[in-house]
Amino acid sequence: MLSRVADAIFWLSRYMERTKIEVTFLHTNYVAIQDNAIDNNWKLIIEKYGDKRFLEKNSKDHYKASETLLHLLTDKNNPASILNNVMYARENARSVQDNITKELWQMLNNFHHTIRNEKNDSILRNEDPVEVLDMIQQQCYLYSGTLDYTMDRGPGYFFLNVGKRIERTLQSIQILKIKLKEIHFNLDDDSKTLSFRYVLYALSGNELYGKTYRGALTIRNIINFVLFSPVFTNSVQYSLGRIRSSLNPLKEESKPDAFSQVDFEIGRIISSFTYSKPDLQDGKQLAEYLDQLEKEILMFSARFSKLYFG
Repeated sequence: MLSRVADAIFWLSRYMERTKIEVTFLHTNYVAIQDNAIDNNWKLIIEKYGDKRFLEKNSKDHYKASETLLHLLTDKNNPASILNNVMYARENARSVQDNITKELWQMLNNFHHTIRNEKNDSILRNEDPVEVLDMIQQQCYLYSGTLDYTMDRGPGYFFLNVGKRIERTLQSIQILKIKLKEIHFNLDDDSKTLSFRYVLYALSGNELYGKTYRGALTIRNIINFVLFSPVFTNSVQYSLGRIRSSLNPLKEESKPDAFSQVDFEIGRIISSFTYSKPDLQDGKQLAEYLDQLEKEILMFSARFSKLYFG
Protein backbone atom coordinates (compact mmCIF):
# COMPACT_ATOMS: atom_id res chain seq x y z
CA MET A 1 0.00 0.00 0.00
CA LEU A 2 1.31 3.47 -0.91
CA SER A 3 2.35 5.54 2.09
CA ARG A 4 0.06 8.45 1.12
CA VAL A 5 -2.90 6.04 0.98
CA ALA A 6 -2.07 4.53 4.37
CA ASP A 7 -1.65 8.05 5.80
CA ALA A 8 -5.09 9.15 4.54
CA ILE A 9 -6.76 5.99 5.89
CA PHE A 10 -5.05 6.39 9.26
CA TRP A 11 -6.25 9.99 9.66
CA LEU A 12 -9.72 9.23 8.34
CA SER A 13 -10.04 6.76 11.21
CA ARG A 14 -8.65 9.15 13.81
CA TYR A 15 -11.02 11.96 12.86
CA MET A 16 -14.04 9.66 12.96
CA GLU A 17 -13.10 8.12 16.30
CA ARG A 18 -12.55 11.60 17.71
CA THR A 19 -16.00 12.60 16.44
CA LYS A 20 -17.72 9.58 17.98
CA ILE A 21 -16.19 9.96 21.44
CA GLU A 22 -16.48 13.75 21.54
CA VAL A 23 -20.17 13.82 20.58
CA THR A 24 -20.98 11.12 23.15
CA PHE A 25 -19.17 13.17 25.79
CA LEU A 26 -21.04 16.36 24.79
CA HIS A 27 -24.37 14.54 24.80
CA THR A 28 -23.71 13.08 28.24
CA ASN A 29 -22.51 16.40 29.60
CA TYR A 30 -25.52 18.31 28.29
CA VAL A 31 -27.99 15.86 29.84
CA ALA A 32 -26.08 15.88 33.16
CA ILE A 33 -26.18 19.68 33.38
CA GLN A 34 -29.87 19.78 32.45
CA ASP A 35 -30.58 17.28 35.25
CA ASN A 36 -28.47 19.34 37.72
CA ALA A 37 -26.25 16.28 38.23
CA ILE A 38 -23.09 18.32 37.57
CA ASP A 39 -22.16 21.99 37.68
CA ASN A 40 -21.78 24.03 34.51
CA ASN A 41 -18.41 22.82 33.20
CA TRP A 42 -18.63 23.94 29.58
CA LYS A 43 -15.56 26.15 29.97
CA LEU A 44 -13.37 23.11 30.74
CA ILE A 45 -14.67 21.35 27.64
CA ILE A 46 -14.21 24.40 25.42
CA GLU A 47 -10.61 24.65 26.65
CA LYS A 48 -10.01 21.14 25.28
CA TYR A 49 -12.18 20.99 22.14
CA GLY A 50 -12.69 24.65 21.32
CA ASP A 51 -10.75 27.41 19.64
CA LYS A 52 -8.58 29.71 21.79
CA ARG A 53 -9.89 32.75 19.92
CA PHE A 54 -13.41 31.85 21.01
CA LEU A 55 -12.30 31.79 24.66
CA GLU A 56 -10.45 35.09 24.30
CA LYS A 57 -13.42 36.76 22.63
CA ASN A 58 -15.96 35.34 25.08
CA SER A 59 -13.99 35.24 28.32
CA LYS A 60 -16.24 34.25 31.23
CA ASP A 61 -16.62 31.54 33.86
CA HIS A 62 -19.87 30.02 32.59
CA TYR A 63 -21.08 29.37 29.07
CA LYS A 64 -24.57 28.61 27.85
CA ALA A 65 -25.16 25.16 26.38
CA SER A 66 -26.42 26.61 23.09
CA GLU A 67 -23.35 28.77 22.41
CA THR A 68 -21.01 25.98 23.52
CA LEU A 69 -22.61 23.31 21.34
CA LEU A 70 -22.75 25.63 18.32
CA HIS A 71 -19.03 26.25 18.70
CA LEU A 72 -18.07 22.62 19.30
CA LEU A 73 -20.42 20.98 16.81
CA THR A 74 -20.95 23.18 13.76
CA ASP A 75 -18.61 26.18 13.95
CA LYS A 76 -16.50 26.28 10.76
CA ASN A 77 -14.05 28.62 12.51
CA ASN A 78 -13.29 26.04 15.20
CA PRO A 79 -10.65 23.71 13.69
CA ALA A 80 -11.62 20.98 16.19
CA SER A 81 -15.40 21.17 15.68
CA ILE A 82 -17.33 18.04 14.80
CA LEU A 83 -18.21 19.61 11.45
CA ASN A 84 -14.53 20.03 10.61
CA ASN A 85 -13.62 16.56 11.89
CA VAL A 86 -16.17 15.04 9.51
CA MET A 87 -14.98 17.27 6.68
CA TYR A 88 -11.34 16.20 7.25
CA ALA A 89 -12.39 12.54 7.35
CA ARG A 90 -14.36 12.93 4.11
CA GLU A 91 -11.46 14.66 2.36
CA ASN A 92 -9.12 11.84 3.34
CA ALA A 93 -11.67 9.27 2.17
CA ARG A 94 -12.15 11.06 -1.15
CA SER A 95 -8.43 10.91 -1.85
CA VAL A 96 -8.34 7.12 -1.41
CA GLN A 97 -11.72 5.99 -2.79
CA ASP A 98 -10.07 3.06 -4.60
CA ASN A 99 -8.83 1.72 -1.26
CA ILE A 100 -12.05 1.87 0.77
CA THR A 101 -15.45 0.43 -0.07
CA LYS A 102 -18.09 2.31 -2.03
CA GLU A 103 -20.45 1.91 0.93
CA LEU A 104 -17.99 3.54 3.33
CA TRP A 105 -17.38 6.47 0.99
CA GLN A 106 -21.11 7.01 0.47
CA MET A 107 -21.73 6.89 4.21
CA LEU A 108 -19.03 9.50 4.93
CA ASN A 109 -20.24 11.71 2.09
CA ASN A 110 -23.81 11.58 3.38
CA PHE A 111 -22.63 12.32 6.93
CA HIS A 112 -20.77 15.37 5.66
CA HIS A 113 -23.84 16.76 3.90
CA THR A 114 -26.10 15.96 6.85
CA ILE A 115 -23.99 17.80 9.40
CA ARG A 116 -23.62 20.82 7.09
CA ASN A 117 -27.39 21.33 7.01
CA GLU A 118 -28.11 24.86 8.27
CA LYS A 119 -31.15 23.53 10.10
CA ASN A 120 -28.75 22.08 12.71
CA ASP A 121 -27.66 25.57 13.82
CA SER A 122 -31.27 26.66 14.20
CA ILE A 123 -32.06 23.65 16.37
CA LEU A 124 -28.99 24.21 18.53
CA ARG A 125 -29.93 27.86 19.06
CA ASN A 126 -33.65 27.60 19.57
CA GLU A 127 -34.76 24.02 20.18
CA ASP A 128 -33.59 20.85 21.91
CA PRO A 129 -29.93 20.20 20.94
CA VAL A 130 -30.36 16.51 21.77
CA GLU A 131 -31.92 16.11 18.31
CA VAL A 132 -28.64 17.16 16.67
CA LEU A 133 -26.49 15.21 19.12
CA ASP A 134 -28.55 12.06 18.51
CA MET A 135 -28.24 12.51 14.75
CA ILE A 136 -24.45 12.76 14.92
CA GLN A 137 -24.20 9.74 17.22
CA GLN A 138 -26.37 7.67 14.88
CA GLN A 139 -24.15 8.63 11.94
CA CYS A 140 -21.10 7.55 13.94
CA TYR A 141 -22.66 4.16 14.68
CA LEU A 142 -23.52 3.82 10.99
CA TYR A 143 -19.90 4.57 10.10
CA SER A 144 -18.60 1.91 12.51
CA GLY A 145 -21.01 -0.71 11.22
CA THR A 146 -20.35 0.08 7.57
CA LEU A 147 -16.60 -0.10 8.07
CA ASP A 148 -16.74 -3.37 9.98
CA TYR A 149 -19.17 -5.03 7.57
CA THR A 150 -17.75 -3.92 4.21
CA MET A 151 -13.97 -3.45 4.56
CA ASP A 152 -11.72 -6.37 3.68
CA ARG A 153 -9.17 -7.40 6.29
CA GLY A 154 -6.20 -6.20 4.30
CA PRO A 155 -3.59 -3.56 5.24
CA GLY A 156 -6.10 -0.70 4.97
CA TYR A 157 -8.28 -2.20 7.67
CA PHE A 158 -5.37 -2.48 10.09
CA PHE A 159 -4.17 1.07 9.42
CA LEU A 160 -7.73 2.13 10.24
CA ASN A 161 -7.58 0.14 13.46
CA VAL A 162 -4.25 1.61 14.54
CA GLY A 163 -5.60 5.12 14.01
CA LYS A 164 -8.83 4.32 15.84
CA ARG A 165 -7.09 2.86 18.87
CA ILE A 166 -4.56 5.67 19.16
CA GLU A 167 -7.36 8.23 19.10
CA ARG A 168 -9.51 6.24 21.51
CA THR A 169 -6.66 6.04 24.00
CA LEU A 170 -6.02 9.78 23.79
CA GLN A 171 -9.71 10.66 24.16
CA SER A 172 -10.17 8.44 27.21
CA ILE A 173 -7.21 10.19 28.83
CA GLN A 174 -8.54 13.63 27.90
CA ILE A 175 -11.98 12.98 29.37
CA LEU A 176 -10.42 11.74 32.61
CA LYS A 177 -8.29 14.89 32.78
CA ILE A 178 -11.31 17.15 32.26
CA LYS A 179 -13.28 15.38 34.99
CA LEU A 180 -10.33 15.46 37.41
CA LYS A 181 -10.06 19.21 36.89
CA GLU A 182 -13.82 19.49 37.40
CA ILE A 183 -13.55 17.96 40.90
CA HIS A 184 -10.41 20.02 41.64
CA PHE A 185 -8.29 16.84 41.74
CA ASN A 186 -9.89 15.80 45.03
CA LEU A 187 -10.34 12.02 44.89
CA ASP A 188 -11.71 11.88 48.45
CA ASP A 189 -14.74 14.13 47.96
CA ASP A 190 -17.60 11.62 48.11
CA SER A 191 -20.08 14.36 47.15
CA LYS A 192 -18.48 14.41 43.67
CA THR A 193 -18.75 10.66 43.04
CA LEU A 194 -22.10 10.85 41.25
CA SER A 195 -20.90 13.65 38.97
CA PHE A 196 -17.64 11.78 38.25
CA ARG A 197 -19.73 8.79 37.24
CA TYR A 198 -20.53 10.62 34.02
CA VAL A 199 -17.07 9.57 32.82
CA LEU A 200 -18.60 6.10 32.49
CA TYR A 201 -21.59 7.38 30.52
CA ALA A 202 -19.32 9.42 28.26
CA LEU A 203 -17.21 6.34 27.46
CA SER A 204 -20.16 3.92 27.23
CA GLY A 205 -18.92 1.92 30.20
CA ASN A 206 -21.55 2.35 32.90
CA GLU A 207 -23.18 -1.09 32.53
CA LEU A 208 -19.90 -2.99 32.46
CA TYR A 209 -18.62 -1.01 35.45
CA GLY A 210 -21.71 -2.00 37.43
CA LYS A 211 -21.15 -5.68 36.62
CA THR A 212 -17.44 -5.42 37.45
CA TYR A 213 -17.66 -3.56 40.76
CA ARG A 214 -21.17 -4.64 41.76
CA GLY A 215 -22.35 -1.29 43.03
CA ALA A 216 -19.08 -0.13 44.64
CA LEU A 217 -19.17 3.35 43.11
CA THR A 218 -16.06 5.39 43.99
CA ILE A 219 -13.96 7.90 42.08
CA ARG A 220 -10.88 5.69 42.37
CA ASN A 221 -12.73 2.62 41.08
CA ILE A 222 -13.95 4.60 38.07
CA ILE A 223 -10.42 5.79 37.29
CA ASN A 224 -9.02 2.28 37.71
CA PHE A 225 -11.72 0.89 35.42
CA VAL A 226 -11.12 3.46 32.64
CA LEU A 227 -7.37 2.99 32.80
CA PHE A 228 -6.85 -0.71 33.51
CA SER A 229 -9.92 -2.80 32.67
CA PRO A 230 -8.79 -5.64 30.37
CA VAL A 231 -12.27 -6.12 28.90
CA PHE A 232 -13.65 -2.56 28.62
CA THR A 233 -13.13 -1.60 24.97
CA ASN A 234 -12.62 2.10 25.79
CA SER A 235 -10.09 1.51 28.58
CA VAL A 236 -6.53 2.67 28.02
CA GLN A 237 -5.11 -0.81 28.66
CA TYR A 238 -7.45 -2.48 26.18
CA SER A 239 -6.77 0.11 23.47
CA LEU A 240 -3.00 -0.06 23.89
CA GLY A 241 -3.17 -3.83 23.47
CA ARG A 242 -5.25 -3.45 20.31
CA ILE A 243 -2.76 -0.99 18.84
CA ARG A 244 -0.09 -3.67 19.11
CA SER A 245 -2.29 -6.47 17.79
CA SER A 246 -3.26 -4.29 14.79
CA LEU A 247 0.40 -3.66 14.01
CA ASN A 248 1.25 -7.36 13.69
CA PRO A 249 -0.68 -7.94 10.42
CA LEU A 250 1.21 -4.97 8.93
CA LYS A 251 4.59 -6.65 9.45
CA GLU A 252 4.71 -8.02 5.91
CA GLU A 253 3.82 -4.57 4.53
CA SER A 254 6.59 -2.90 6.53
CA LYS A 255 10.26 -2.35 6.19
CA PRO A 256 11.88 -4.59 8.84
CA ASP A 257 13.40 -1.68 10.76
CA ALA A 258 10.11 0.28 10.72
CA PHE A 259 8.08 -2.55 12.21
CA SER A 260 10.70 -3.43 14.83
CA GLN A 261 10.91 0.20 15.98
CA VAL A 262 7.15 0.77 16.38
CA ASP A 263 6.64 -2.68 17.90
CA PHE A 264 9.38 -2.00 20.43
CA GLU A 265 7.98 1.43 21.25
CA ILE A 266 4.37 0.30 21.81
CA GLY A 267 5.69 -2.65 23.82
CA ARG A 268 7.65 -0.27 26.02
CA ILE A 269 4.60 1.92 26.60
CA ILE A 270 2.43 -1.09 27.46
CA SER A 271 5.05 -2.50 29.84
CA SER A 272 5.52 0.82 31.61
CA PHE A 273 1.77 1.36 31.82
CA THR A 274 1.12 -2.14 33.18
CA TYR A 275 3.87 -2.28 35.81
CA SER A 276 4.18 1.38 36.86
CA LYS A 277 0.64 2.17 37.91
CA PRO A 278 -0.12 5.70 39.15
CA ASP A 279 -0.75 6.73 42.72
CA LEU A 280 -4.54 6.95 43.05
CA GLN A 281 -4.24 8.76 46.39
CA ASP A 282 -3.23 12.10 44.91
CA GLY A 283 -5.35 13.66 42.16
CA LYS A 284 -2.70 16.14 41.02
CA GLN A 285 -0.05 13.42 40.72
CA LEU A 286 -2.53 11.35 38.74
CA ALA A 287 -3.08 14.30 36.37
CA GLU A 288 0.69 14.58 35.87
CA TYR A 289 0.84 10.84 35.17
CA LEU A 290 -1.92 11.20 32.55
CA ASP A 291 -0.09 14.15 30.96
CA GLN A 292 3.06 12.03 30.61
CA LEU A 293 1.14 9.05 29.25
CA GLU A 294 -0.55 11.29 26.70
CA LYS A 295 2.82 12.68 25.58
CA GLU A 296 4.21 9.16 25.12
CA ILE A 297 1.27 8.10 22.97
CA LEU A 298 1.51 11.27 20.87
CA MET A 299 5.23 10.60 20.39
CA PHE A 300 4.44 7.02 19.36
CA SER A 301 1.87 8.28 16.86
CA ALA A 302 4.36 10.74 15.39
CA ARG A 303 7.01 8.00 15.17
CA PHE A 304 4.57 5.62 13.52
CA SER A 305 3.58 8.29 10.98
CA LYS A 306 7.19 9.14 10.17
CA LEU A 307 8.21 5.52 9.64
CA TYR A 308 5.15 4.44 7.65
CA PHE A 309 4.00 7.58 5.90
CA GLY A 310 7.21 9.56 5.53
